[in-house]
Amino acid sequence: MSEPMPTDDAMGKLVPFPGPVPEPVTSGPAAEVEPAGPVLDAELITDEEYRRSKARQLAESAVSRLPAQWQTRESARQAGAELAGRAVLAPVQFPAAVGRGLAVSARAWWQWVRVADFYDASKAAEKLADRWQEIAVIRRRRGVITVVASSATALGGLITELTAGSLPLLVTGGAVSTALAVAGRRKDGAGGRSTQLGSRSLAWLMNGDHLVVAFRDAKLIGKDERLMLVKAPRHDGTGWALTIDLPPSRKASDVISKRESLASALAVDEVRLIVERVRGDDGHAGRLALWVGDADPYAAAPIASPLGTAASWDLWNPVPFGTTARGTDVRLPVVWTSLLIGAIPRQGKTFVARLPLTAAALDPHVRIIIADGKGGKDFRPFEQVAHRFIRGARESDARRLIRVLEECAADVADRFDRLSEMDDELCPESKVTPEITRDPAHGMPLTVVGIDEVQNFLGMDVPLDEDEPKGKKIGTRICELLTYIAKTGPAAGYSLILATQKPDAKVIPDGLRGQLGTRFALKVMTYQASETILGAGTYKAGMDASRLLTSHKGVGLLLGADGETELDAGTATTVRTHLLHIREIRQACERGRALREQAGTLTGDAAGQRELSEMDAGMAARLADEVVTTGGENGPVDAEMVELPEVLGLLVEVIEDEEHGVIATEELAGRIGWTAKALGEALRRAGVPAPSTPRQRVGGSVHAISVTDLDAIRAAVVELNDGH
Repeated sequence: MSEPMPTDDAMGKLVPFPGPVPEPVTSGPAAEVEPAGPVLDAELITDEEYRRSKARQLAESAVSRLPAQWQTRESARQAGAELAGRAVLAPVQFPAAVGRGLAVSARAWWQWVRVADFYDASKAAEKLADRWQEIAVIRRRRGVITVVASSATALGGLITELTAGSLPLLVTGGAVSTALAVAGRRKDGAGGRSTQLGSRSLAWLMNGDHLVVAFRDAKLIGKDERLMLVKAPRHDGTGWALTIDLPPSRKASDVISKRESLASALAVDEVRLIVERVRGDDGHAGRLALWVGDADPYAAAPIASPLGTAASWDLWNPVPFGTTARGTDVRLPVVWTSLLIGAIPRQGKTFVARLPLTAAALDPHVRIIIADGKGGKDFRPFEQVAHRFIRGARESDARRLIRVLEECAADVADRFDRLSEMDDELCPESKVTPEITRDPAHGMPLTVVGIDEVQNFLGMDVPLDEDEPKGKKIGTRICELLTYIAKTGPAAGYSLILATQKPDAKVIPDGLRGQLGTRFALKVMTYQASETILGAGTYKAGMDASRLLTSHKGVGLLLGADGETELDAGTATTVRTHLLHIREIRQACERGRALREQAGTLTGDAAGQRELSEMDAGMAARLADEVVTTGGENGPVDAEMVELPEVLGLLVEVIEDEEHGVIATEELAGRIGWTAKALGEALRRAGVPAPSTPRQRVGGSVHAISVTDLDAIRAAVVELNDGH
């Protein structure tokens, strides 16, 4: 029996049927089957609910067209109060404004009569004597014009009074007084401004004129520069959104790097402010999209991860990771990249690391390898599905991890050999495809290697060979293998997920960190630690995880993936990660184990096969050549990643390689936004000696000015690096 057809509601509108679409009826074997239309999902509403919805939409649309200060009740009250106050004070302020306008007009008239512009220009060009006669003629001419104009005005006023009465003169006088009052209005910042009781309102500042003032106060545009509103400020219920074009030559990246200054000018905490450059055909280097939340977007209860109830997951699809302040979903790609997570303790680092691992557990065609350097219960649920599982960071655990990573490195090398022999149709780009990873005949499943508290393994200062106490250390060998897998493994289907509470350049050297395409930094203590995770130059670009609030658990900066899950190494997105409790992870792993048992993909430790295979001599010799030492005890340390004093860390970003000798202290301080006095004091505290002659003539200065020795700064940085 066929399903009933949808019925009309009270207004006669056809409501789509929410259930399944019935199968098309065929009259015989030769009958053609017509494709069914799209399945619509709708809700049956009453006539009254429909009218209320339309009225609400019309009201919201009308409100969005109002000026910003009239779009919310709070700002409307403030605007009304200010207008009322101006109306009350207008009779008192008007005469004073007219007087100031009269003085301004008289000064302008005198400058015109005296030919001040021509006089100053001739004097500056040292041609005053040659043009003195010409200036005198112009002065006399303008004086005559003034006398004639004044006489004509007085005569015209007398005639008007005699013929038409006083009304035209009163109207003209009122217009002239208004013009003088406008000319004499007191500008912001002029002398005589007094403090006011109250506070700045965000909605009030979202008005176009006030927004320009905010950008000027933040020193993002000049005094005479303007903004162009591409999309006017609109209140969307959770915050304000607008798009602006900066003045020519002003860069959006500069505004992003000074987000804190802009937040101060807008009277909000910077966590409520999102500043993004508009890219693509609709954007350019000077176009910004701003969003300012009405409240702290990270103070609400965390959102539960959809992985907690997912029956399965295809890891070729990006993983649900969290949301931005605006509620936009952020998905994390796992394939083709590796992830580094860093934070101070108790900021949600382990919770974050388990999100992509849980998605991997729900995919029966994914092989999981986990090493828990903390040794607690946080990763115990994954024992049900993990091909290799190591719990703890004892020496025996570290040595087993080396064996496991060597097994992985050998598998990576073997996969490339086999991929090179496949035909172009099956393997078109010399890397794995979904079909290859899901076919057991190829033996190349996606493999995710997750290591929590990786610093406990990388920092293990125990000889790899017990017979050679001064030989290679265990931590060095682990770093070598991880670097090799991170560098070559993604194309072969390998991904790393490394988490650490000690984001230090000596622990995670640049050779390893540089191979991790995606980074997530939760709260850290210093901007140097933030740069260790996110990369050199991110602090200068305005990406600093040390500014995150300790109370915002699970909130961090994601670099390498945006809301559309496309890699973008140039910007970081502030993300509040989803919440996934351990009981939900355990249930997900139980579902993942059942899926693997059904697909026949349960292997390794989870299947009771804990013995590691022996590597043949040929592969061992090959890896010895291919796995290059990059980091560890004797590995290179990125000089910019050493925890320098703040002033030195800022200066190494702005001093060019070709600059040497002394430079004006004020100029150098301006590059980092400091005062010359503060810079000099900070340099002395950092151990940078003052030049033998602290005041010199540099850069064409007429008088001797305070200078700083650039080479002394470099020497201090080198000395600190050598000390580390």
